[in-house]
Formats: sequence, structure tokens, C-alpha cells
Amino acid sequence: MRTIELSIKKRMKRMNLTALLLGGVCLLCQPLQAQQSIDACDGRTYKVGDTLRIGEPLPSGYLFVKQLNANNQFDKLNPKNSTGRTAVITDIPAYQPKLYQQFGIYQQPETPQIVFAEQGDFKIGVYLNMALTKGNIMSGHHVSHMDGAVDLTPAILFAYTHKLYGKPIDTASVETYASLCAPQQYAEAANDPFALEELRTTYRKELEQAVAKADFNKVFRIKCLSELQMYDINQQRFPLSGLTCVNVETKQNSELSQQGYCLWGTCAFHFTNAPSFATLPCEKSIAQGIYTMRKMTSATLPPTATLYVYVRILQQPVSLPDKRTMVMRPGTSFDFEWSTLRKAYGQKALNMEIIQTDGYYNVFPYNIQEVTYNYLGTQMLPKK
Repeated sequence: MRTIELSIKKRMKRMNLTALLLGGVCLLCQPLQAQQSIDACDGRTYKVGDTLRIGEPLPSGYLFVKQLNANNQFDKLNPKNSTGRTAVITDIPAYQPKLYQQFGIYQQPETPQIVFAEQGDFKIGVYLNMALTKGNIMSGHHVSHMDGAVDLTPAILFAYTHKLYGKPIDTASVETYASLCAPQQYAEAANDPFALEELRTTYRKELEQAVAKADFNKVFRIKCLSELQMYDINQQRFPLSGLTCVNVETKQNSELSQQGYCLWGTCAFHFTNAPSFATLPCEKSIAQGIYTMRKMTSATLPPTATLYVYVRILQQPVSLPDKRTMVMRPGTSFDFEWSTLRKAYGQKALNMEIIQTDGYYNVFPYNIQEVTYNYLGTQMLPKK
């Protein structure tokens, strides 16, 4: 009996909250018949008690999430420090014209579109479908993670080439390492012999330590972009087209690229098993949600995915061909000479094995932040 009474009290509390929220904005015209769930455009079902997580604002702010102030009036949600905040769905009210008009909905939709959510004093109203479509609310929140993995950098590549090929640590390599680790500091010290000497001392020790600690069992992470091709309903997978490493700004050598290597800083790397990761598993309902969201925004460009690619550097020397290529002459800034791929990059190249990819549909195609929503799925290296 006491359990039933507590359940009734909780339900009455939610109903009273809805009445308070709607009454505060002069919207409560008749008793509301709240739903317990809503099927959203992203292919997911959201229920009372589920947690919503605030996503990123549009350039004009959060258009589809409104915050309830102390006077129970809707205010714009402040973009500052809002991303990542959470709130629990408390009500999915029935259609009320004045409520829906607050969110720019002037005709009654076929299904409910508005939900209320709160977390302590943080109370919001959400036009759920549009908030999901525009990234105001995170869909499929998932943090990409693998124990022990760190983000790959050009400096890490440089240290591993020294380890793999047994290259000596000399003044030239120390300066290169310093330029990769602290480019601005190195540029400022380049014309100051005293600052440069101090920089050499510091980064010689760091390079020696990095080479000594280089472990070919360690896992690294690279953030990449890829185009999503037409979803394969039978296989429940998205084929992927291309794999572009987001943080690589180094001008690519065309002859090296033709061999499948990406130049990053002074070193090159290659994914040896990329064909095994040319698709991304994704549940049918989630994939259908991607197509629905794109229709709602009238998107025309090919859909892109952010992929967090986890790799191991292989402890195997790379054999590049003797194909002629133009490279910068040592010790110069603008003078070039002819060489070969083997001579120029033979001991600056690394092979990597992909062990996992986590994929996310991009609402914002060139997002520089950590992508944690619109999670599609994970592809893992098959067990041998």
C-alpha cells in the first residue's frame, strides 16, 4: 500500500510541475494528458525519466531549447557553459497551441514535439526533434575511449621512428623534435643562440626519454573524417569513403600519398588494414534517424562522420620504393632537390594497424571539439 501511495505522489508531483510551468507562461487552458514517451526523429524513443544532454548552440544560439526562469517564463538558454549540461525528462505534455507557439510551431503536429526536463533548479522546455536535428540536444551520447590510449602527434611519430630505425639523437633531430613539440617557442628561439641552446638541452632529454619509453604495444588515437555512403540495410552498416586525418595540416607529398602514406610533420604513416574498416556498423533504427534528420534540414552535401581511430604502431621497418620525388634541400628553406621516396622517407615512415573505430554522424561537419553525440557504432579488429 505504501508503495502505491508513493507512486501516486510522484505522479501528482509531475502533474503539478507541468501545470506550474505552463501556468507560468499563461498556457494552461485545460488539464494536460501527459505521455510517457515520444518517438523522435533520430530513431530513438525518449521516455519520462530519460536524461537529455545539452549539445552545441547554433550561431544564433539555442533556438530549440528554452530555459524556465524564476518567474516561470521562458528565457533563451545562455550558450556559455551550457554544452554538456543534463536534465531529466519530467513531462511530455499534450498539444497546447500557446505552448507550441513559444517554439515556433503554429499548427498541431501529428505527434507530440515538446518535452520538459529539469536537473535541480535547471529547468528547460525542448522542441525535441528540431533540437536533435540541429545538435541543440545530443543524440546517442557516447564518449570514445580506450584504456591507456593517447592522441597521436607528430612528435610521437618522430620518437617512434628513432626507436624503430635506431637513429642517433643529434643536434638536428633534437631541434626537429623541439619544433614539433613547441613550434612557437622554437620559432622564437631560432634567432637567439642562448635561447636555442637552452631549448636543445631541454628537448634532448625529452627526446631521449620518449625514445626509451616507446612501446609498440601502446594504443594511439587519431581523429578522422569520412563520408557516409548509402546505408546497407541487409548488412546494417554504413560504407565509408575516404579517411582524412583532421589534425594533419602538413602539405602532402604526392608520390608518398600514392603509396598510401600520410605525411604529418616530418614523418609518414600508413594504415595497413584500412580495408577491414571500410564500413561502420549501425543499428537500422539509428541509421533511419540519420536520414530523417537530414530531410528535416534539407541537407544536400554528403553526410560526414567523425571517426576516432585507435591504432598500434607496428614494429616493422617500412620499405618504400626508389620512386623519384622532389624534397627540400637539407639546411635550406626554399631550395629543393631530387631524391627518392626510400632515401627521403625510408626511415621516417611507420605502418599502423587499426584496432578500433568509433563513428559519429556530424551535425557540424568541421567540429574541432570532442565529438560525443550522434554515435553510430563501433568497428573492432576481428579476433585472430
